[in-house]
This record gives sequence, structure tokens and C-alpha cells, in this order.
Amino acid sequence: MIKFCLTGCYPADIHRIGGGVEHVTHLLSQTFGERTDIDLQVVGLIRHVDINDIVDVNGVRIHRVGLITKRFSSNLLAAGASLAPLFQELKPDVVNSHDVVMTDAALRAGCRVVHTIHGVKHKESPYFSGRQRIAAVLHTIVERRIVARADAVISVAQYGLDCFSKSIKGPSYVIDVPIEDVFYGVSEMRPCKGILFVGNVGRRKNIQALVHTLPTVLAKHPDAILHVCGGVIQQEYMARIQQFIDSHGIGGSVVFHGVVDRNKLCELLDQSISLVLPSYQETSPGVICQAMAAGRVPIASFAGGIPEMIDEGHTGYLVEADDSDTLAERLIDLMNDFDKAKAMGAAAKEVAKRYDRHAVADRILRICSTLVDNTNSPLAVSR
Repeated sequence: MIKFCLTGCYPADIHRIGGGVEHVTHLLSQTFGERTDIDLQVVGLIRHVDINDIVDVNGVRIHRVGLITKRFSSNLLAAGASLAPLFQELKPDVVNSHDVVMTDAALRAGCRVVHTIHGVKHKESPYFSGRQRIAAVLHTIVERRIVARADAVISVAQYGLDCFSKSIKGPSYVIDVPIEDVFYGVSEMRPCKGILFVGNVGRRKNIQALVHTLPTVLAKHPDAILHVCGGVIQQEYMARIQQFIDSHGIGGSVVFHGVVDRNKLCELLDQSISLVLPSYQETSPGVICQAMAAGRVPIASFAGGIPEMIDEGHTGYLVEADDSDTLAERLIDLMNDFDKAKAMGAAAKEVAKRYDRHAVADRILRICSTLVDNTNSPLAVSR
């Protein structure tokens, strides 16, 4: 039986997981924990918390280790060395890592490592400021070194592999973001005027482009309503959004929910006809996977790996990030023609089978098992 170690950023509170890599690590840990054909080890990195313990999460043992970030560069470069002894103690046959620090630690410990790329920090850095921008640049430098040393590399989009193509030395694969079962259980689309945005309120996610469509959409469909899920990370940006809402008198058509749990997100998807994500930069946003699994029509920008996810006009729509006019037209079109919206949602739901958490876990394990078997020809893993 293979000793398989999953590691990556892990939520400090599993009852409040906003999304991103923390969500993926937690979901995969629970999915692998359901298997009987592996000896599972999970090491969860919790940033900004001083912790070192072992907890049981729904029957899965999680080794939780903390990382206090004071000076990002020194922490990132030193953390791998400090955590390597844990992997030496665990002695896994193979490690699937979803974080550069943990990949570095496992490699230092002499482990076979499959590194998973989730985001492309140097592409995101223009939308950060100050220390965050510096941190993103340093993160990219470290990740380039990491992917060059990894035994194999996975990315959640071909876009991620392309961005690191000059650094990757071993075999590489695309494996989709996994999502929870609950999204496949959202009720079939019914006539409604709900629009859903899920993401941090900040420049990169570009909710401004969506808010700017509302006067046009409301002129045709006065009962349309925008649901916004996510925390505010740039207060000045939020102030501009609120000023636009107030000046156009559309406050009654916009609801800010903050960070929501999965049940609330499913409830809002049930009330919506479309998920809209006009981001400037993305790799493979899980919320698009969730919306498609729920049978809702995604409308998103051409950013990063998003075009790999959406079949234009069949499972969703692609628009330029700042093209609020076209975005408004697409929303009005869906609201005008419910049969079309329902058909597109059904097509999206069919494609979303590839995001099933068990299917994703199977693909990851096939790659990792190949490394352990030490074959000369890695398995081809289809999406």
C-alpha cells in the first residue's frame, strides 16, 4: 500500500473556508481519507498562526504546522528547511504538494514530490501594492526553482504550465480543480433574475465592470439582483463601487453577503441565472467550476486559464474584462431567453463532471503511483 502524503495551505478553521488552495487541500484530504487503498498522511500549513499539532478532521489525521510571516523573503527561504524534518519522520513514498514551502521542505527531505501549481503570482502582482507586490515577485522566484526540482508538476490549467514552461524539467499534467458534491445537487435552473459574483472585492477580480452593467440590465429587467460574496480587501476600491451604486440609485438591487459558507453559496446559486467573474487575472477559478456543476451559466473574462473552462456560447460566455456593454448584453440575453439559459446551464453541468472530487483524486494518485513504481513512461492523464 502506497504511503501517500498530501500537503498544502490548510484552513485554520474548517468551518470558514473562503476558497482557494486552502479549500482544495481540505477537500482533497477528506476525499483521499475515504480511500482504503492508500496510507494517507496530511500535512497542513497554516499561515500567520503559531501551531504544531495533530488533529482529527472527520476521521483524517492532519499534521498542522504554522508559519508566522514577518519578513516574507527570509520566511519563505527558511521555512522549507525548518519543516523538512517532519517529512523525514513521516517517510512518505510520494508527496503531492500544493504550496511552494511544503514542496521545498519535502524535496529537502529527499521525498518524491509532485508539485501542483494553482496560481501565477507574477501575473497577479500588478494588482497588489507595497509588500504584497514584493511578496508575489519573491514567491514566483521560489516557485520557479521548485518546479525545476520537482519530480512532476501538475497545474489546474494549461495556462499555469505555459507560464512555468521554461522551469519545468519533469513530466507535467493538467488536472482540474475539485469541488464538493453539494454543488451538483443544486436545483435545476428556473426563471429568475439573480446574478452572482464570488470573489474578493478588489481590483484584480474587477467587480466594478459588473456593477457598471447594472443600470443597463435594470432598465430591461428591474427585478434583477446582484449577489456579491466575498470579503473586501481594498477599501478605496470598495468606496468607488459604493459611490457608483449610490449615485445611480441601485442600492436595492445589490446585496453584499461577505464571505459565505458552501450551503449559502448553493442557496444563492439556486436563485441565480448566471455567475459573473470579469477578472483581470485568474488561473482556474473554482467558483466557475462550482457554478457549472450547479447548472448555472458562467460569464467570465478571457483572463489566464478561464478560456480553457468555458465553451463560448455553449457552456457560457467570454467577454473582455472591462467590456461592461457586452457583459450587460449577455446578461439581458439570458434573462430574455430562459430556454437558452437553461440549455447552456445543462451543458455546463455536463462538462463539470470533470471537477468531481473523486475523479480529480484518482488522477492525482495515478501520477503519484507512477513515480513510486519508477516506470520510464509516466501515465498519460486525460482531463
